[in-house]
Amino acid sequence: MRRLAGASLAALLTAGAAPALELSAAERAAFRAELRAYLLEHPEVIEDALAAAEERRYATAARSDLDRIAAEAETLFHDPADWTGGDPQGDVTLVTFVDYACAACGPALAAARALAARDGRLRLVVKDAPGPGADARRAARFARAVLAVGGADTYARAQEALFAVSDLSQATLDAIARDLGLSPAALSTRLEAPDIAAALSANRALMDRLHLGAPPAHVLERTLIRGALPERALAAIAAAMRRKN
Repeated sequence: MRRLAGASLAALLTAGAAPALELSAAERAAFRAELRAYLLEHPEVIEDALAAAEERRYATAARSDLDRIAAEAETLFHDPADWTGGDPQGDVTLVTFVDYACAACGPALAAARALAARDGRLRLVVKDAPGPGADARRAARFARAVLAVGGADTYARAQEALFAVSDLSQATLDAIARDLGLSPAALSTRLEAPDIAAALSANRALMDRLHLGAPPAHVLERTLIRGALPERALAAIAAAMRRKN
């Protein structure tokens, strides 16, 4: 019925379009009145047109996302400065952007880590991408310093500790460092290194180029995820990636 209504509207428009220049003012007014009456009688035609337009917008946005991922693939999936976990040779890579001052980022990262542990074939990449706030940037520099000084496992523990506290002051970071068996003084020196600041700025710029917005966000080979998702949803997307490989 909707296809028929759409076809009827198309025929009506086509019939009126060809001789449009020859219509008198009265004829044009009559045509507009007839068209209006038709649309009032068949509002589903407008709904179908809007749905089709939305589908076209979605398809265009999806193609743009794929192009952005392809353009940034090397930096996204293979930056040696990033923490990498799960299966190093995994058939699907999940990249997760986090900010330690973000309430949703802790659960988002926990879901990604849980999936990597349960899946067994997933490669997980974590990118620190702090916002402009002083606490966020301090915590991100601290995390990257822990990665440089203490290694991958200690970095993962530091992330858990950072997301477990609401206060990201220097005193809190020093206490976390001691709990991790690291020297706050040694970390203080390392976190001011130019390469750490450059890496954090690069990650945030990468998010901007991908149009991801603020953390949390996830990226797979053919999918941008703006916001947090539970483990089950991430697992479904990873499974879909595998079916397409």
